[in-house]
Amino acid sequence: MADFPFRKIMLLLLLVSIVLVPAKPACSACALDPDVPLAITKLNWAFSPKTGMFKLDAEVLNVSEWDVVEPGIVVALYDSAGKELGSNLSRSQVKRIRPGERAPVQLVMELARIPGTVKVLPFQRNAGT
Repeated sequence: MADFPFRKIMLLLLLVSIVLVPAKPACSACALDPDVPLAITKLNWAFSPKTGMFKLDAEVLNVSEWDVVEPGIVVALYDSAGKELGSNLSRSQVKRIRPGERAPVQLVMELARIPGTVKVLPFQRNAGT
């Protein structure tokens, strides 16, 4: 019974720490770069060592306030030593997406070695006026 006050004190400290420690909500929006109109919202890739085929499936979201023309991705592949294995650009079959719309993008490449690092960036065509 001597540890009963100790338990009370520990419980009180726990409750005070929960109340006093500010926490950001887990669902808060992330900051957007105004110069980047696309966000990659889904990304999945696979490599077959038997065939050397690399396949990437992605989805891009228009996070800007204007239409994006020819949305796509740029992919750079590196081996485990950091040597570039290849790079490529792939555009969605969807030619234009409005704000808030998404577009699927696929890329297939043949590689000589297993990729150690895969870098993927969103891409859009530069539209003239």
